[in-house]
Amino acid sequence: MRGRRIDRLAAGVSLVLLAALGLFTYHLSQSPGAGLERADAGLAPGEPDYFVERLALLSMNDRGEPTYRLEARQLRHFPQDDSTEFDAPVMVSLDPARPRITVVADRGRLIEGGGEAHLSGNVVVTRAATDRGAKMVAETEYAIVYPDRDLIVTDRPVTLVQEGSRLQGVGMELDNRTRQLRLDSRVRAVWQAPPAPADAPGRARTR
Repeated sequence: MRGRRIDRLAAGVSLVLLAALGLFTYHLSQSPGAGLERADAGLAPGEPDYFVERLALLSMNDRGEPTYRLEARQLRHFPQDDSTEFDAPVMVSLDPARPRITVVADRGRLIEGGGEAHLSGNVVVTRAATDRGAKMVAETEYAIVYPDRDLIVTDRPVTLVQEGSRLQGVGMELDNRTRQLRLDSRVRAVWQAPPAPADAPGRARTR
């Protein structure tokens, strides 16, 4: 519970900072007489118009509720296509009614107004343990996160580990709303059965 309260506090602080940044940006765009040029004026193709070090951002759903927190070492915004790149992104789901999911990667890119996060390089997806299942870890080189839908997909090779059992395949869809996982093709499994109870038949007992 304490961790959830900290997440909510961090989400609130992030929202206030984002609102302040949005108001400041709007003020600059509406003040041509102040002697300030547009930030993207004269930028070379592919050159960012601003960057931010060590940041935390919040994704909200249509009801204004926090869905994901995004942290990164650096943010770079590109006005040419209104996309945003991140170094060392960490995405954490915030819905207390669903298993917590944490996604880390080497690089990230937000598009579609933040509706899609494209993560690449050593992508690790960790779904926390619940009363319905043990912790699960998925590793791949590329994944797309849809924060508002609580959905993670990839079309690349992926390896999943849960309680010593291992699944490998190509293509994955992890839906945290329904708690369903799908591997698309070339699926291979190494299944480790759970340990038998101490009083199970055929199991040696000691006194």
